[in-house]
Amino acid sequence: MSLSVGCSKEPSDGGPARPQAKLKLGYVLHGLNDFTQIIKQGAEDAARAESVTVDVVGPASFSATSDAIAMFEGMTQKQVKGLVVVPMPGAVWITPIRQATEAGIPVLTANVSSTGSTATAWFGQDEFASGVTLATELRKFLAVQNKPAGRIIVGICAPGVSVLVERYEGFKKGMAGTQYLISDPFDVNTENTANYAAWENLAGANPEMLALVGLCSMDLPNLAKLKVRTKGQWLVAGYDLGRETLDAVKAGTVQVVVGQHPYLQGYLPVVALARHLRDQRPLPQGWIDTGMEVVTRDNVETIYAREADAAKQTQWYADYVARHFGDLNGLAKPLPQARN
Repeated sequence: MSLSVGCSKEPSDGGPARPQAKLKLGYVLHGLNDFTQIIKQGAEDAARAESVTVDVVGPASFSATSDAIAMFEGMTQKQVKGLVVVPMPGAVWITPIRQATEAGIPVLTANVSSTGSTATAWFGQDEFASGVTLATELRKFLAVQNKPAGRIIVGICAPGVSVLVERYEGFKKGMAGTQYLISDPFDVNTENTANYAAWENLAGANPEMLALVGLCSMDLPNLAKLKVRTKGQWLVAGYDLGRETLDAVKAGTVQVVVGQHPYLQGYLPVVALARHLRDQRPLPQGWIDTGMEVVTRDNVETIYAREADAAKQTQWYADYVARHFGDLNGLAKPLPQARN
């Protein structure tokens, strides 16, 4: 009797070799809109680049956390090999994430952090610093208008969510030492129609305000529409580089926007999971800072060319990742702490 040691790609019946099944990953978003579509594109581009598959899902509404958790739990039951989640709000996701990791499924988080969870890494921007930057840029526009004092109204679409609170605290820090009066963050809701109505009410109740500042992706498109409809003279500042927002920047309706590279928040965690599961590379531990971008009328055309064309966006980020994110473990740092 002879003993053969080794591996053969040919089946015993002599037929053609079966292709090796691709690793299956899952990605659960916190809701669906133009902003999260960019996260989805990043995740799917990463899956193609790494020769894995990823199923990207999310509830229709950003307030439907129970639906997102059900999707997440459904993926664990389908035995995907790794999961990424945008855990909004973070505290609610601690148990589902723990249950997944206890089942042997590695979990990474993006965009919204879940402090205290068993996810090994979070992919997102420095939210506090982004708030400081937003305030600093808005002050420049107010200075041009020779408005050194007055009231600025801030809206928060999901009160209590840590990353949004950090943006607000950073914004207040960036306005410290000035004569601007910064409001407490008003709840402006995540649902699009309710969000517009909330901003409409705030604008009507504060006719002397200097600016409206939104902390979420749905805010600026609605603020731009409201400003045009009411012929508002107030300034608009906020977050995320959707097509409508960039159009409003080009038109001069929105003054300054801070972007957070949502494409990278989709792309990088999928890459990390694929290389961990396939190549046994260790997962990043802590925080991968995806960085920020400041967009005004001065540079919006350059950004618009990338954001308005999916193929250009894919190529731009392929080059950007190669230059800046070659070693995710080397880039990992401790999770940011709450600041004020």
